[in-house]
Amino acid sequence: MAEGSKERIARNQAAYRAVNESIRAGNPERETLPFMCECAHLGCNQLVELSLAEYEAVRRSSERFVVLPGHEMPKAETVVGDLDGSIVVEKDPEVASMTQATDPRR
Repeated sequence: MAEGSKERIARNQAAYRAVNESIRAGNPERETLPFMCECAHLGCNQLVELSLAEYEAVRRSSERFVVLPGHEMPKAETVVGDLDGSIVVEKDPEVASMTQATDPRR
C-alpha cells in the first residue's frame, strides 16, 4: 500500500477520533457510551458501545483506534486487542507521527 494511502487512512481515523473525543467530553458522568467506529471507511456511521475505561485504554496510545470487526485494514494497521463487539487496531509505524500530530490529547 502506498505511503499516501496509509496517511489518508490515518487521517480518516483521526477525524472519527475527534468526534469520539467530543462525545466523551460531553458525557463525563456516563459509564458506557456509543462511540463512532474509528475505521478508515469513508461514510461509516456505525456505533461501538464502550465503557469509559475501555475507551480510555485505547486512547492511551495515539496510534490505536477502535473499530468494528471487518472494518480493519490489514495493509495499514495491526489488530492488537479485542473488546466485547469491537477490536483495537494500531497504525503502522510509517504514519505514527501523523497520528500523534492529530491526537487532540497530545
